[in-house]
Amino acid sequence: MPASVHRAARACLAALLLGLGAVAIPVASAANAEPGASGSPVPHGKATMVTAAAAAGAGWIARDLSKSGAIVDAVSHKPSAGDTADAILALVATGEGADQVKFATLWLEHNFSSYVSAKGDVNPGGLGLVTLASVAAGVDSVHFGGHAAADDLVARLEAAEHSSGASTGLFGATSSANAFGQSLALLALVAVKGPATKIRAAEAYLARRQCADGGWDYSLITPCAKPDPKTFSGPDTNSTALAVMAIVAAGGHLAHSPLPFFDQSEEANGSFGYYGVSGNGQRGDPDSTGEVVEALIALRAIDDEQFVRHAITPERALENFQYRCDAPASERGEFSYYGAPSQYATLQAVPALAGLALPIGPRKLAVAEAAFGCRTA
Repeated sequence: MPASVHRAARACLAALLLGLGAVAIPVASAANAEPGASGSPVPHGKATMVTAAAAAGAGWIARDLSKSGAIVDAVSHKPSAGDTADAILALVATGEGADQVKFATLWLEHNFSSYVSAKGDVNPGGLGLVTLASVAAGVDSVHFGGHAAADDLVARLEAAEHSSGASTGLFGATSSANAFGQSLALLALVAVKGPATKIRAAEAYLARRQCADGGWDYSLITPCAKPDPKTFSGPDTNSTALAVMAIVAAGGHLAHSPLPFFDQSEEANGSFGYYGVSGNGQRGDPDSTGEVVEALIALRAIDDEQFVRHAITPERALENFQYRCDAPASERGEFSYYGAPSQYATLQAVPALAGLALPIGPRKLAVAEAAFGCRTA
């Protein structure tokens, strides 16, 4: 669930540029954690540990929200509509933060306009993400913050989809067609129970862009190439995961199984990097790992033994990025991105550890802000 259509790709590329080389993934140990939050390997398929990690991550997100209800981006230091939408999805996925979801949704209702369009052009990914958040929060997607035409997210989604020609089913401008935007818009249209004909057209457009290796390139208008993190080209795990979730949610058809693509992308420690290969100058990261975990959940393949590396499952590999009881109290529950605490990685990781794929429906939320139960010396 990218905070903007391009942000995840930029972040991963920047991290790769800065982090090329064989450096171990940082693992925050849990030597002082109570049972249920330990650092020992988790038996494959065991859900209790995943729930504890997801809840603690959601608790960190709940505490990270500003008084206005927004997530203030850790880099720009400005309130972010995309990050706030991601926070809503993460909290609802775990059933945590009733008050925070309420206030975050209220803020988003009044601050989403510039995020979903710019200079009259729709941002399909932004519009899709905000719509997904509205559905998860249980509010009216047709009157999101008001009764003006601009507040009708459903009508705007439908209007953004091409209805004729070679671009039939594409959301937004042909020149900027990308897997993130198309997938998020399609997921949103499914979540709001949009017209079946529009869902089928959008799914078919996305499905036709699948590469022969089972993956998707970020760009939907460039030819498929061999994944290569050194040249920053080819199908990637993030685009593929989002496309898989969208096609599965739409009840569509995958011409090529994406499972071999994910299998060849997995690192020796169970994590996933951005591009569709393992090693070759890149390391696993929590954003990519979380996206793939959600896709495997959607495919009902999360328990497949082929994704176990040295007794480490993808879920456990994702947990290994999380700060626990040996970290400062302010970081416990947060996730590490190449050795540094990362707000964005936390927003991306939590829904995956909650065991859910997109779209996420509304549910009853607890008020409590969960945290790891850490013993004091």
